[in-house]
Amino acid sequence: MKIGISVDNHFDVNHEDGQERLKQQAAYLVAHDYQYYLNAGDTYNDFGKTLAYFQSLQRELGSAVTVRFLAGNHDLVNGISYAEAQSDLDLLYFHEKSLAIPGTNAVLVGNNGWYDYSLSELGTSKTDAEYAQWKRAFWIDRGIDQPVSDRERMQRVLTTTEAALNANAGRQVVYITHFVPDRSFLVYGIDRPYWQMATALMGSQALGDLLGRHAVSQVAFGHLHFRDRPRLLNGGVYYHQPLGYGNKRLFEWKSHDWLTEWQNTLVTVNIPAEK
Repeated sequence: MKIGISVDNHFDVNHEDGQERLKQQAAYLVAHDYQYYLNAGDTYNDFGKTLAYFQSLQRELGSAVTVRFLAGNHDLVNGISYAEAQSDLDLLYFHEKSLAIPGTNAVLVGNNGWYDYSLSELGTSKTDAEYAQWKRAFWIDRGIDQPVSDRERMQRVLTTTEAALNANAGRQVVYITHFVPDRSFLVYGIDRPYWQMATALMGSQALGDLLGRHAVSQVAFGHLHFRDRPRLLNGGVYYHQPLGYGNKRLFEWKSHDWLTEWQNTLVTVNIPAEK
């Protein structure tokens, strides 16, 4: 089985028409024999648009490719409440869900993820209240509906992830999330005060530790907008290949074409048939 995983497509920020691009994406996935396509979040700055896009992509692909998606922080800014984000609101929405791959010993496990300030460059020199205040003042996540604290939201991620891993013990787990699960992927810089605070909102080391204890085989994530080679970590392979921004304000691409960037950052995981 051939699985494709993408993240940080940012159609609206990149001024791309997702409904037009999905026809090209569908053709590529079918031509290259993918059976599953997973997206790890940040598709639009509006969950309603994100959902409509993936529903259209699944219709375009028909039964040839199974589509699932997660919500990154951008997707959660508009068009969805906290309660809805934690619910089973659509078949394609893969948060807190698992999907066994027929004919193999593998299972896909999805979780949006969140953060608990543990990846912060400033560590405990700042309090939770200071991180939360900075987020409300400067970070896009201030628009996200959230009746609980960041630590409480992250604790739910850990609890539901561990339950899924326990339920699939002994299987090859491919774990997909949006936020960063390990400190080793962070780039720190004491000369950038804004980024020093932003690192607190990148993810959680507790998630990486949990995945390591359960010997998860493959982990794919985004959010950080740096591209890394596949990395062996805690006995598993970690993939971090976000598409990112390609606009005048912030240009992170290698080319000047969205489709080329999507193809070049598409992570491929091959799952062998069970003997």
